[in-house]
Amino acid sequence: MKQRKCAALFLAAVLLSGCGAAEQTAVSSVASGGGSELTEVVSAESAGSAGGSAKIMNAAKTRGSDRGLTEEEILAAYDRAITAYEWFDLNPLPCDGPVVMEDGVGYQRVEYAGFDTLEDLRTYLGSIFSEEVISRLLPENTQFPRYRDIDGELYVHPGGREADPGKSSASATVEQKEDGSYLINVTVDLLDSDQTTVTGVECYAFPYRQVNGRWIFTDFELVY
Repeated sequence: MKQRKCAALFLAAVLLSGCGAAEQTAVSSVASGGGSELTEVVSAESAGSAGGSAKIMNAAKTRGSDRGLTEEEILAAYDRAITAYEWFDLNPLPCDGPVVMEDGVGYQRVEYAGFDTLEDLRTYLGSIFSEEVISRLLPENTQFPRYRDIDGELYVHPGGREADPGKSSASATVEQKEDGSYLINVTVDLLDSDQTTVTGVECYAFPYRQVNGRWIFTDFELVY
């Protein structure tokens, strides 16, 4: 991952993990109005409602435009990307019901409006990430996938990790490239063993490009 410097306070995340835990959005950004064609941010609360299902499906179908994007729109997209990526690491999608064993691994049915099958989840991810990123999140022919369909319904292997205690607040800025694409430059404070004293920084750069008419991240990872 190419690393770059950036500034401006952006997020401080301490996230819950495990099945059915309340999802916490790591970044708070306000999407601009004016009929923007950028994919809409879907919060955990709205996605858990009947209206949230429609928002998720609309987000998956949203297309970009040839105009330049505002900083608010880009940071809102970054917000949404963080939340989705967390579903595969820090905080899996909420689930409920009896545990079903598949290949020696326990799964529970996903309880999240709009995500009834693995294809629903994949479609939503396609509104955020490139196929290269999605292939890392949903690898084919893996023995123990995080998500899988069981009897035609989406199931998840619950459990996640805690956020890195050696990292603190992060900042992000948007940089426009000559080819019209963008970089979201993120810097994370690194903490001493006391988890208070800042000893350095760690920098990341996430490319945000228009591919086949859709604005997506062509590389991504969690920074904490």
